[in-house]
Amino acid sequence: MGQAASLIDVRLNGIGWSVCQASRRSRISRDRIARWRHGIGEPPQSFMEWLDALHALHRRYATPLSRDVPIAGNRAPMDAYAVGRALMIIGWSERRLAEHLGYHRTELRRLLEGGGKLGARSSRWLEMLENGHRDLPRPAIPRMSGRPDMNIGLITETIR
Repeated sequence: MGQAASLIDVRLNGIGWSVCQASRRSRISRDRIARWRHGIGEPPQSFMEWLDALHALHRRYATPLSRDVPIAGNRAPMDAYAVGRALMIIGWSERRLAEHLGYHRTELRRLLEGGGKLGARSSRWLEMLENGHRDLPRPAIPRMSGRPDMNIGLITETIR
């Protein structure tokens, strides 16, 4: 397994994504990403830079108690709609959010469905992650060639 392969695993775990979620967000087939994870070929630099930037964002805002999370200002805490929107942009499930907040998934769902809101600090934290994901564009990946051996990051070992 190459360095890029192990980095992809670390980055995806740090972001909280599976290969499928990375595929949806990057518009790169999950087969290509899976091959890169298994050391077959090298991923494009733009893909790795994108993953690195997202991973750095998630390290910086690892929990609602992270130092870099701004103190709540005059913005209202997030309600169910705002939480759902943030989760869609980040690419997380309610279960993943509940794990980060220390809730059981059902407890979080009941809170939000009952008209409750996240705490102020949790809302700012989720907002920071949402804004970061929105601000980081997808990687620029060249179009796929009709010949599989000409595609970047694929079958490079076979060509020899």
